[in-house]
Amino acid sequence: MKRDFLTRHRVHDYAYLIGRWRAVATRAGLVMRRFATGGEYPLYYVRSKRLPKTGAIYMSAGIHGDEPGATEGFITWAEKNTRTLKTRPFLMIPCINPWGLVNNSRIDSMGRDLNRTFQDDAVPEIAALKRLIKPQNFAMTLTLHEDYDGIGIYIYEVQGAQPYWGEALLDAARPHVPPDTRSAIEGRDAQAGLIRPVPDMDLFKRIGTPEALYMHLLGCPRVYTVETPSEYGLDRRVAAQVAVIEECMRLVRRG
Repeated sequence: MKRDFLTRHRVHDYAYLIGRWRAVATRAGLVMRRFATGGEYPLYYVRSKRLPKTGAIYMSAGIHGDEPGATEGFITWAEKNTRTLKTRPFLMIPCINPWGLVNNSRIDSMGRDLNRTFQDDAVPEIAALKRLIKPQNFAMTLTLHEDYDGIGIYIYEVQGAQPYWGEALLDAARPHVPPDTRSAIEGRDAQAGLIRPVPDMDLFKRIGTPEALYMHLLGCPRVYTVETPSEYGLDRRVAAQVAVIEECMRLVRRG
């Protein structure tokens, strides 16, 4: 109980988050390395010791620092699933925007929304992340987010490999957070919390390329963006994030 209390009140403590990831990496036999700096904070990746060119899973969180349920859900899942981390190939980014996490800010220290900067190499830490990603042919991408306007959980599932998994992922989260009931979310048609868009390249030329679209354009067949509602209690949001990740792993195992 004491640890749960401390965790809930340290979700913006980047050093604490990274310490927990170091412990997971040690227990699961993973490689954890610094790959860039963002706002004077070191950025880390955590990966399997043997990362094949094809078939690994990519997961990330914290590109928006005011979405702590995502970074907390990610590490909570990892702490509970070291066996999975030992047996499948992963490349994981615990927090892309540590300055934002510490300062509870969507943007980075330079005022940029990092999730609109994957179209070029103008942002050094994003360019470094792309160098990690580009050599791999990932089987699945899972980017973890939150939304202050959300009234439930919703998921973007970029149209790709079938059968689709979006409905199953939302069902897994349902005991903790219900699906968002809006018929339009962020200007896109939604049905029971699921958005399955065909990427609008003209739109992204205007606003910038997000991480999920970049992974889709690299050829990843399954790309999911998870959005839990920030106005819900942290414990419920974390549980929903964990449930979605666990369902993804179950579906991957099933093939």
